[in-house]
Amino acid sequence: MIVKILSSFLVAVLITGAAITDDTEMSKSEKRLAKLEEDYVPTGKTRRCVSLNRLRDSIIIDDQTIFFRAPGKTAYVNRLPRKCSRLAVEERYSYSTSIGQLCRFDLITVLDSFGQSWNRCGLGDFEEWEKKPKDGGTSDADTGNDDEQPE
Repeated sequence: MIVKILSSFLVAVLITGAAITDDTEMSKSEKRLAKLEEDYVPTGKTRRCVSLNRLRDSIIIDDQTIFFRAPGKTAYVNRLPRKCSRLAVEERYSYSTSIGQLCRFDLITVLDSFGQSWNRCGLGDFEEWEKKPKDGGTSDADTGNDDEQPE
């Protein structure tokens, strides 16, 4: 009887312990993405190119994902077609363009803290995201209504 109770207790502890471990051990990239998902939601729209004057700053999520903030309520997520080695570790890159916009297949260069080039990687499509309303209401992305403004 004591052995059976002890076994049940041990199983319960192991299950509870596993659940706690799963919830608390998020990777750095998962934490970055979760933080952004608190404020933004995907609209389902994609763009091949985005004008540089529409990009304010960027956050490296992982070796394959860059989050670009734009002025206002819009942002863009670029999922590179392939992993870009050291992008998440170095968290800095450069690009060169002569047309005033970043486009799919444009190359970024991963830089270390000394400005040394590490790797060159192509960009993917730009997925549009929208800032969630602060009042907890639905966004234009949720309603599918891009034209009407709340009164």
